[in-house]
Order: sequence, then structure tokens, then C-alpha cells
Amino acid sequence: MKNLIITHPGSAHFDEFFALCLILASHPDTDFRIERRDPSEAELANPDIWVVDIGGRHEPDLRNFDHHQDLNLGASFVLVAKYLKLDTLFENIHWWQYKDRLDRFGPYAMAKEYGASSIEQAHSPFEDWFLLLFEESPITVYHIMKMFGRYVIDEAEKLNEKIKFWAGAQQYRVKDRIVLVGETDESTGSQEFRDSMPEPASVSVRFDSRGPGWTLYRFNDLTEINFTRVESHPDILFAHKGGFIAKTKTRIPLEEVLKLIEMSIE
Repeated sequence: MKNLIITHPGSAHFDEFFALCLILASHPDTDFRIERRDPSEAELANPDIWVVDIGGRHEPDLRNFDHHQDLNLGASFVLVAKYLKLDTLFENIHWWQYKDRLDRFGPYAMAKEYGASSIEQAHSPFEDWFLLLFEESPITVYHIMKMFGRYVIDEAEKLNEKIKFWAGAQQYRVKDRIVLVGETDESTGSQEFRDSMPEPASVSVRFDSRGPGWTLYRFNDLTEINFTRVESHPDILFAHKGGFIAKTKTRIPLEEVLKLIEMSIE
């Protein structure tokens, strides 16, 4: 049967659900039938049928995307994304790597990797509930799945554009600290670009999204930088008591902003 997707029965999981969302979103003019059951040998050999997260085979040419037979393979959504030529979009997205490794290695291995005793606090009841809806009847959530897949793809494209923007932003050195300055009121992409820098930046400076000044932000909660040190400065509108962010009253000259940052560094 053309335009058929088969995935495993029983409990539904994020990896096959999201893989299907990517398929639906990438084929907006195609109506798929989703069946949660074991595939036959004939179906595994039929390239017109997608078999996702079941079947024991990773054969992209036949549209078979299982990973359980090989721990080195990515989760099913990673395999499907690569086939759809979407994988490079998600290289800088942290939750993508987290969800992949969580599916393959389990919560205890992931807790150990993150230096925690447990990751139960990161559990999402909404995800459980929506997977239950999918488990009970894929057709009832079909259009939402397509919309969700499209949303994630669109957001990944936007993030990659923002990372490129921050890669072209001005960089200054203040007291041996790198300061990124972007002429934008959005912080999107700044953290991801910062994490890729050979020498990561300590502070970002951008337009204030709520007012006419600048926003000064310290990355990764670097406590050596504390903006409460300048909270009484006449150019400062607001400095958070946590010391991680401050805003100026107006868009003062950049050299003055850099002086404020210098005053904030221990």
C-alpha cells in the first residue's frame, strides 16, 4: 500500500512519534495511513512503505528506519531526519541530542552523563498525555503531528539563521573576556554560537526588546561577572539581583557599554 507508515504497537515513545511528525511535515501534499503493528517481510522489502522504529533494519533505500539492532545508530527520528536531509538543521539543537541519547541509552545513563542522580525532574506529563492520544488513535492527532513537525523544522531553520547572525556579530575583549555585540533585540542563537566558539564569549550585548537601551547578559551564569556592581550607575535602568542581566536607560555609545561591563567583572 502506497503512503503507508508502519510503526511498533504497544507503548508509544517520542522517537517514533517525532519521526512520523517529520515525515508528515516533509510531505505536505501526501495523505499517509499510520498503522501501529509488526511489518511483514514483504512490507520491509517494499520501498513505498515506511517502517519506523521496528523491523530490525536500517535500510534507507527501502525506507526502513529501525535502530534497536545497533546501539551506534541514532534514534528513529535521527535516522528519518537524515534521510529527509534535515539532520544538519538540528546539529546545534541541544534537546535533539538529549532526546536521541535518552532513547538509546536510557534515563540512568543520561543522569550519569549530566552528573545528576536522576533526570525525573525533566519528565513532561504533556508528552506522556499526547503520546497516549497517538497510541490510542494516530488518525485523531494526524494533523497536529504534521503541524508540530513543520513547527520544529521552521524553528530549527530560524535558529540556524540566528546562529549565522551571531557568528557575524562584533566581538570585543574586556579584561580578557570576550563580549559579543549584536544589533538585534533577539537573543536566539547567541548561546548556541557562543558554545561553538574556540574561546567562548562571557557576555552578550544586544538591543533591549522592551525599551530604548541595551541588554547586557552574562553567559552560563559566570559569577565573576556581576551586573549588580553597576546597578547604581546613572546609565543603568535595571540590574537583576541575581547579577546575570542588566539594561541601560538609552542606547548609549558602545564604548560606554563596554566600560559598564568592565566595572562588572571581578
